[in-house]
Amino acid sequence: MKRRDLLIASAGLAGTLLPRFLRAQVRPCPPPTFGVEGGQTQTTSCVAGNAEADWLLRTGQNSSFPQPGVVWFNDFRSDAEVNAFRWTSGYSGGNDPLARGNGAARCRRITTDGVTGGGCLEILRPAGTSDSVGHWWRPFSPVIGAGNGRGVNDPGADGTLPAQNYVATDGGSQTWDWIFTNRPGWYGHSSYHTGTVFDGSQFYLQLRVKQDPRRTAAGNSQVGKLLFLTTTRFSLTAQEIVTYSGAFPVAGGPNYHRMYVAGSPPLEDLDSLGRPGQQQGSDLANYGAGQYCDVYTPSLRQYCWRFSGGWDTLMYHVTPGRANVRENRIVVYAAHPGETSYTKIWDVIYATDYDTGDSMRNGWNGLLLSTYNNNLNNSEFWHRYDQVIFSKQFIPCPQD
Repeated sequence: MKRRDLLIASAGLAGTLLPRFLRAQVRPCPPPTFGVEGGQTQTTSCVAGNAEADWLLRTGQNSSFPQPGVVWFNDFRSDAEVNAFRWTSGYSGGNDPLARGNGAARCRRITTDGVTGGGCLEILRPAGTSDSVGHWWRPFSPVIGAGNGRGVNDPGADGTLPAQNYVATDGGSQTWDWIFTNRPGWYGHSSYHTGTVFDGSQFYLQLRVKQDPRRTAAGNSQVGKLLFLTTTRFSLTAQEIVTYSGAFPVAGGPNYHRMYVAGSPPLEDLDSLGRPGQQQGSDLANYGAGQYCDVYTPSLRQYCWRFSGGWDTLMYHVTPGRANVRENRIVVYAAHPGETSYTKIWDVIYATDYDTGDSMRNGWNGLLLSTYNNNLNNSEFWHRYDQVIFSKQFIPCPQD
């Protein structure tokens, strides 16, 4: 396998209806408008219920409040939801539903944590320099119930996207070979929409994440990966968007939300407007007053959004552009535990290239959840993930 083929490989890496009393208490949020995306900033008010009811609403499982854009979701209330998309470097074809690869058992479901009490995905990175752990790698396509770990076909944007026949086998290459069968699930600029492989020209990904406090301990690496927006064929791609993990720039300090793209330049270096600092386009910034996120300047760190250590919510909205044209846009919304409306923390337009060899396309088709840390020395830490939703439409902010 070529080094460019896979960054991780090269390093070794219930019920569909709410009870009647809950329907009366909880309603979904209409999407607010934010900055460039919708004009003036507004905040919508919503009635809080419990986390399970809120989850059913956001995923469209409450038939009274459909969410027609939802393509798929996982909240890890069964081991099968982890097993279905576990991928282990060096283990035959990569797919590892039985957790037989080296370190694969560290990509696991735990029941001692999670948003709804049904469990969550934990990826444990051991102490030392080895990144030999399993990771969770899922196509953007909706898949059949036998393959998604939930036993029910993914909703596929209200049935407009047929569930694909994905079922991972022990040592199989279902993830690696997904693109070779002209599978749909790609999202890219409309000018590239030929054939049947493209499912849309924009996408939304919402997930809730928690990072081990040990991750930012002094002495740990300051560069690591929390998640990749990439492809099912390669992790290291020309179009990759990686969210950092780790305290930066001060070891032992806060963990700020930052991203980088192919070749490892931080996303802020590519901002088409040339704005200073990081987290450009954030609702926390006032550039005219000299108030903006700059993690290198102590007086400006107050304008940076940071992870809380609890169950933070992130939502990514990606609108792909044409290759090497400054029109690729990524907007990120965030909410800390207890917050019921988003804060927009990024809104950046930049130029990206695409890997198109090996039957790849000008776009994205995969999500990779990871603890990869470039084989740098660390103490043990984990990343935890819950309530992952992939949609073609805006996903409301959790209310509980």
